[in-house]
Amino acid sequence: MCGRLNIYRPELIDDFLQEIDLPAYPHNPPRYNVAPQSLLPIITTPITYIEAQWGIEFGKFRHPNSKAATIKIKPYLQSLLEHTRCLIPANRFYEWPDPKLRPKYQGVKTRFCIHTADDVLLLAGIYKRNAEKQLTQFNIITTDPTPQINDFHHRMPVILDPRTAHRWLTSTDKQELYTLMVPTIQPLIIYHCDPYVDNARHEGPQCMEQANT
Repeated sequence: MCGRLNIYRPELIDDFLQEIDLPAYPHNPPRYNVAPQSLLPIITTPITYIEAQWGIEFGKFRHPNSKAATIKIKPYLQSLLEHTRCLIPANRFYEWPDPKLRPKYQGVKTRFCIHTADDVLLLAGIYKRNAEKQLTQFNIITTDPTPQINDFHHRMPVILDPRTAHRWLTSTDKQELYTLMVPTIQPLIIYHCDPYVDNARHEGPQCMEQANT
C-alpha cells in the first residue's frame, strides 16, 4: 500500500515536472513524514494544482488508498476514475512490512524508504469533493507489488512513467487507464530507514536516514 510520503526536495519535483510539461510544483517547505489526512498539492484535469486532503471519506469509511482491482469492479470508484483523476508528486514513500502475509517479518520491527533513481515519484490517484467538509480529498491507487516490494508487502502505489503522466490525466479511454494501473517497471531503491519515522508527528531528515543495523 502507501502509508506515508516524503516530499523533502520540492525544487527537484518542480524541475522534473517542468521537463515533462506539467505545471511548476509549489515551493513549500520540505516535508519528511507526510501521513494520511495531510493536505497536499495534487495535479488534476484541467491540468492545474489544487490542495487536497489525503484520504477520501466514503460515508463512515476512510482509507488513504484505493486498490486498482477494486476500482475496476466498483461503480462509484469507476466514476471517480473516469472523471476525477489526479497525480500526487512526491520524492519517496515509506512502507512497513505486513507480517500477516509475510511471516518472515513477524516480530521484526523495521520500515523501508523507497524511491527511484530520479528521486521523484508520480503517483496515480483519484479525488472527490467533500461538500460537508468543504474540501477535496484524494486516494492513492495501489496495485500488485514488484518483486522487490513483494518481499515485504502485497501492494504498492501506482508509480506512473513520466511518459504516461499526461495520458493519465487526459485520457477518456477507461481500458487505457486500466493499463496504466500496473506495477512500475522503473528500478526502485529500497533501504531500511530510521524508526523515528514510525511516529507520524515526527518531522525532519532523521525520518529518511538509513537505519543502524
